Amino acid sequence: MNPPTHSPFPLSLGLLYELLDVDPELPPRYLLRRARQEGAVVSTLVLSLAEREGLALGEGARGELARMTRRSDLYRELEAAVRAVPGARTVKGPSLARHYPAGLLRAIGDLDVVVPDEAALWRVLAEVLDRREAGEALMTELHEGGRRDLLVSVWWLGEDPMLDLDRGVEVTTFAYGGLPERAVPLRPELPAEQVYADVLAVAEERFQREFGLKDVLDLVFVLTSPAAPDPAALARAAADYALAPELEELCAKAAGHSALACAVPAELTDGLRESARLERARRAAAGPAAEEPRHYGFQLTEPLRRGAGNAVEDHDFGGVLLRRTPVADFLLVSGELVDPADHEAALAALSALAPWQERPAPAVAPAPAPSPRAPVHAAAGAVPAGSGS
Repeated sequence: MNPPTHSPFPLSLGLLYELLDVDPELPPRYLLRRARQEGAVVSTLVLSLAEREGLALGEGARGELARMTRRSDLYRELEAAVRAVPGARTVKGPSLARHYPAGLLRAIGDLDVVVPDEAALWRVLAEVLDRREAGEALMTELHEGGRRDLLVSVWWLGEDPMLDLDRGVEVTTFAYGGLPERAVPLRPELPAEQVYADVLAVAEERFQREFGLKDVLDLVFVLTSPAAPDPAALARAAADYALAPELEELCAKAAGHSALACAVPAELTDGLRESARLERARRAAAGPAAEEPRHYGFQLTEPLRRGAGNAVEDHDFGGVLLRRTPVADFLLVSGELVDPADHEAALAALSALAPWQERPAPAVAPAPAPSPRAPVHAAAGAVPAGSGS
């Protein structure tokens, strides 16, 4: 049996009133309204805490909490399924939820999966489509320095489509996408230990958006759980992965709340200070990276198919690029908008092709074993990219 990882941190509705700057004299519905501005993780915590503290919940609140519980159960089921694919690992989501205080529910937006190669990517999606009838898919292809990476996401409606966010799975052939505008390259591999991979994935979110209370709580509950990472080792990992400035910022945001400051070890903040300064200087000296080619794949065929292999076909019809994959046929474009004329031409070209049939998978060399850490300097030829959850 795995040892418990729940944080003993004493989170309460009263503390959330303080963290969200809501007048404690106001009824809990005002706290929930404010929490919704922070997203599903925080609003679900309010409902979960209200239930734990014995507040009377109406039918709507009970229904929302029950749907979010079933959503988390689904992601845990999918997590177990995709981990059966050799080399596939999940980050954030279910891993972070295991550190939350016992009896509380951390909502999960989607499932993030990192795989060693494209063959594993299609196998993971097959496992997902075996269990869920996903409705849509999107593919992003990145190239740089001879390296080719893919991000493919599939998603489907929430249990209550009028109220719930869509559910989805995002699979990448890289660990952390980075941000070329800040000279942060893609880092191909996750740290060997899951807790380090998860914390760095939270820090990486800063390249997509500002940190919010969800990120602060994720960090606090990891750092106060029985599975907390060694502070000095976590600071070194952040430096190795070019994330020291982001993790330092997140630690400062957590420590800015007096009730949470005790959860952030001084050894961690001290260990980050110099490496964050050096990383900022490195980025400033390097300047923005040159824009690299990128293709976006927009789904042409419905419904998604559950392919058994990993064969992919590319077709060029006078500059209209089609890619046929085990899950769908895509129109490849270089921007995030699709020209309607190209879309019509792609559908016409696709109709002229034979229906998709499973092809024998090409021989794929086994992926190398991951290293405990993949320093940013070892990824000089990697692809700057971004991924989020």
